[in-house]
Amino acid sequence: MKQPVLDPRSREDIMAQLASRASSYTPEWRYEGAADDPGSALAELFGDMFYQTVDRMNSVPGKLHTEFLNLTGFRMPDPVPATGLLQFTANDTVEEPVPVPEGTQVFTEDENREHVVYETDRRIESTPASLQALFYVDPREEVIQQLDLDRPQPFFSPTGGENLQHHRFTLSQDDVLSLAGPCQVEVELRQEGGHLASETAARLADSSLGRWSFWSNGTEVPFSAVRAEGNRIILTWEGKDAFELDREGHYTISCTGSFGSGRIVLDGIKLRSQPAGRLALDGVSNGDIPLELEEGGYCFGRRPTPYSMCYFRCDQVFRKRGARVNLHLEVAPIITNLADQAPHYQFNQRIIDKRDAVVITPDDVYVSQVVWEYYNGTGWRPLTVSGNRNPFSCKQEGPLEVVFEIPADLERSEVNAEEGYFIRARVIHVENQFSMNPRWVVPFLKGADCAWDYSEGLPVDRCRGENNGDTVQMEAVAQVSRLEFSALVGMEEHPRSMYFCFDRSPHAMPLSIYFDVAGRVKLEDKLRFEAWTGERFEPVRTVDLTRNLLHPGVMLLYLPKSLPTHSRFGMEGCWLRLSRSSYLENSGGWPRVNAVRLNMVEAVQRQRAEEQIFSAGIYEANKLLSLLRRPILDCQVWVDEAQALAVADAEALAAAMPRQVELEWDDRVLAHCWVRWERRDELALAGPEERCYSLDPYAGTVTFGNGIHGRVPPEGENNLRVRYCYGGGSWGNRPAGAVRQLIGALPRISRVENVTPMSGGTDRFSPEKAERIGNKRLRHRSKAAGVRDFEEIIAQDFPQARHVKCFPGRDSAGAYAPGHVSVVVEGNDLDSRRVTDDLCQRIYEALSQQCDCVMAAEGRLHVVGSTVITVNSTITVEMEDLDQSAVTQQEIARRLEELINGRWRERDIGSQLRIAQVWQTVRDTPNVRLVRGILLEGRFDEAGVQRVVPLEKDDAFPYATVKSGLHLVQVE
Repeated sequence: MKQPVLDPRSREDIMAQLASRASSYTPEWRYEGAADDPGSALAELFGDMFYQTVDRMNSVPGKLHTEFLNLTGFRMPDPVPATGLLQFTANDTVEEPVPVPEGTQVFTEDENREHVVYETDRRIESTPASLQALFYVDPREEVIQQLDLDRPQPFFSPTGGENLQHHRFTLSQDDVLSLAGPCQVEVELRQEGGHLASETAARLADSSLGRWSFWSNGTEVPFSAVRAEGNRIILTWEGKDAFELDREGHYTISCTGSFGSGRIVLDGIKLRSQPAGRLALDGVSNGDIPLELEEGGYCFGRRPTPYSMCYFRCDQVFRKRGARVNLHLEVAPIITNLADQAPHYQFNQRIIDKRDAVVITPDDVYVSQVVWEYYNGTGWRPLTVSGNRNPFSCKQEGPLEVVFEIPADLERSEVNAEEGYFIRARVIHVENQFSMNPRWVVPFLKGADCAWDYSEGLPVDRCRGENNGDTVQMEAVAQVSRLEFSALVGMEEHPRSMYFCFDRSPHAMPLSIYFDVAGRVKLEDKLRFEAWTGERFEPVRTVDLTRNLLHPGVMLLYLPKSLPTHSRFGMEGCWLRLSRSSYLENSGGWPRVNAVRLNMVEAVQRQRAEEQIFSAGIYEANKLLSLLRRPILDCQVWVDEAQALAVADAEALAAAMPRQVELEWDDRVLAHCWVRWERRDELALAGPEERCYSLDPYAGTVTFGNGIHGRVPPEGENNLRVRYCYGGGSWGNRPAGAVRQLIGALPRISRVENVTPMSGGTDRFSPEKAERIGNKRLRHRSKAAGVRDFEEIIAQDFPQARHVKCFPGRDSAGAYAPGHVSVVVEGNDLDSRRVTDDLCQRIYEALSQQCDCVMAAEGRLHVVGSTVITVNSTITVEMEDLDQSAVTQQEIARRLEELINGRWRERDIGSQLRIAQVWQTVRDTPNVRLVRGILLEGRFDEAGVQRVVPLEKDDAFPYATVKSGLHLVQVE
C-alpha cells in the first residue's frame, strides 16, 4: 500500500515559512539565523520541534496500517538463527571418547572483528576412532564391494567396483603338483566330528557348484574332468599345458564356486598325482658331455673307467619326494674287439708245430658295478634302487628298469651349468679293464623315460581359503595332524547391509555419524544399526535424524561398551552394520551418500543470556518487561504465584502441570511456586485466566495481560524470572570452514570446524515485504485452499524461503498426478541441501495442519526443494578490437553471472530461465562485433547423480532455480 503523506513539508520548508512570517508578526526583529541572536536560537528550536510533530503525523497512516495488520492476525516471523554442523576432533593420544557438552560455544569473527557466537544444541562424545573402510554386502547376490570414501557412493546397491566376494580354497604341494601335459591329481579329504568326507567330496566334484583349476599361462585353467570316488576327488587334465607357479611362487590347485550358506571344514588333505603316460627325461649327460637322446650316446664314454658318471635329469619326476619312480632305459651294447684273432705259436720251443697253435679268446671289458646317487644339498648320497640295478653291464636281456623311491632330502643341483633335479650312475668297477686281450662291451643309451606313482597321498604344504572377502592362510601344515581348515564358508543370510570398519572402538554416548545424503530417495523399510560384540552383531539404540537416509543429517548411536576388533572382508578393525529390515527391492531407487563423517553436532547462532529478575506491583495490567539482549530466540517466563495461591491449589497445579510448575519448600512451608507462563501471539485472543504473555523478539519486550485478555501477574518482589537466548539473523550466515575457535577450553579436543555452511539465518521483514505479505492474510486466514494460499502462507511463516511455487496436479517429481499438490521451495542458501531439506520438512508439517487433511493423510501433499541448475555457457564471438579481447571476455563472464545470479533468480521458480537474454547480454557487451554461437548446458543433481543437459527451452524444468557456473568465451 502506498502510504499517504499528510504534511509534505520538510524542515527547510518550515524554517523558510517561519522567516517569511517573522517580518509581518515582528517587524522590529529581523530573522537572519545569526549564531549570537537569541531570537534565532528560539526559531531553530521551534523549527526542530514542529518538524518532529510533522514527522509523527506522517507516520500515522503507517501505524494505522500496522494496527490493521495486527487485527488480521499477521505477525512478524520470529528471527531465525543460522545453523550448521560442527565437527569436534579428539586428540589421537586419547583412547576414550571425549564429552562435548550441550551448549559448547564456538565463534568466528565478522568483517568488523566482532564475534559471531554459536552453541551446540545437544551433547555428544567425540570418539578418537576413524572410519577406515565402508563395504556394501548382499548375501543373496554374493556381493561384497568396498566403497570409495572420497566419492559419492550408493547405499544398499552395487557400486560397480570390484566384487570382493569369493568362495575359493587353494591347495599347494610343490612336489606333487609340478606337472606338465596330461596327468591326474587325486585329492583325498578327511573330516572329523560326524561329517562324511564322501559327501563333501561329491559336493566339491559337482561341476554345477564349483570349478577346479590350476595356474597356467598366467591364468586359471580348469581341469578337463572332475569326479568323486569315495572321499577322493579325481582331477584329470588332458591338455598339453604345464602347471606354472602362481604369483606367490607355488604350484597350486584351486576350487572356486558357491556351495551354499554352510561351512566346509577339512581336517586333513592329501594329494597325489600321476602322469597319463611315461615322460621323457629332460636330459642325460656323460660327465660334462650332454647326450642327444634322439640320436643316442655313450653313457660312460667309449672306454668306461671307474668314477665315470652318467647324469639323468627330469625336473617333473625327480622332485616327487616320496614317490616311487620307474626309470626305463633302452641300452644297446657297442662291442669293440681289440684282441689279435690270428693263431698264437709257442716260439720258446725248438720245434714249432703249427698244430700246437692256440687261438686266444678275448676278455669282455664291461661295466660290472655301478652305484646310483642323488644330491641332498651338501653332497651326493647313495640312492637305493631295485629292479635292474646295473642296466649298463649289457649282460641282461629284456626291458631295463630301475625302480627307486625319491628321497625326502633330494635337492636341486647344478650340473654342467644347468640347474635342476638330477640323479646319477657312477661306475665302481669295470670288469677286465686291464686285459691284454680286451673286447669292449660299451653301453649305448638309445632312449630313456620314466613314470612315478605314490603309494599314498602327501599332506598339503600350505592351504588358503578366500571367503566373504577374508583370506585364511595356513603355512607348513604337512605335520599338523588336524587342520580344521575352513575351506568354504557361506555368508550369513541377511538383508542388504553397509559395514563400517573403524581403526579402534568407536564407543560413545552417543556416537554421532553424519550422512551427507545426495538427492531424496524414500526407503520403504526401516534401517537399523548393529555392532559386532565378539560373537554376533547386536542391535544398537539409535536416534535417526536423517529420517531413514531421506535427507542429510546425523544418526546418534548409543554405544556404552568398547567394541572388540575382528577381521572381516580382509580388514582388521571394529565393526558397525547398517542393515535394511527386509529383502524387498526399493521401488524408488537407492540413496546416494556424498560423505560419512564422525563427531558431528548441530550448532545454532545464539547465546544464553543471564536470567533477568523483575518485580510486579499491585495489579499491573499490561505490564511490560524490557530485556537487555535482542533479538530474542528461546524465551521462558516464570512467575512466582506463591502469594496468590493456597498451598492445596499450588500442589494441585503442580500435579496437573508437572513440567510447568516448580514448588520450593522452606521447612515445610511453601516458599515459592514458580509457574511457567505460555507465549501467545495475540493477547487479544486470550481469556482472562490464561497464564500467557506476548513477546516482541526484535524489540526485546515481554507484555502480560490486563485481566480481560490474559492474566495479570501477581504482586511480588523478584517474582518474575525470564530465561532466554538471543541471536539470529543473516549476520550468522558463514561459509564452511569459517568457524574454528572455541570459547573456553575443551580438554582433549584438538580441532573444531564447521563442515557445512552456517546458513538459514534471516532478518526481520522489510516494511515493504511485511505490507505485501500481511494484507493477504485476510484472504487465506491461515487455511491453504488454493494455489496462492500455499504460497502466501509459506512466504508469511517461513522467511528462510526465498521463492515458493505451488504446482497443482503434479507429484514430487513433476509428473502429472491429479489430486496432488507439490510445493517447491527455494531456500536462501542454494548450496546447503541439508538446510533446504530441513526447511521443506518443517513447511510440510505446518501445511499438513492447514490444508485438506485427506490430502495430507493420503500422501498427496509434497514439499520439495527446487532443482538447482548450474548454468554453464560456451560463447563464440567476434571482437572489434582484438587488443581488448581479454578485458571483453572478463566483462562477458561478469555480465552473464550478474544476469543469472541477479535478474534470473529474482523470478519465480520454473520461470527463471530466459535463454534469449543470454544472446542479448553478450551482444550488448562493448567491443563485441558479432555473436557466432551460444551453447548453454545445465548441471544438476538427480537423486545423487550428476546430470548434464542442454538448455534449449525456458520451461523445460518446472521445478528449477538457477545459479551461475563456468562461462567460456572464445574469440574468432
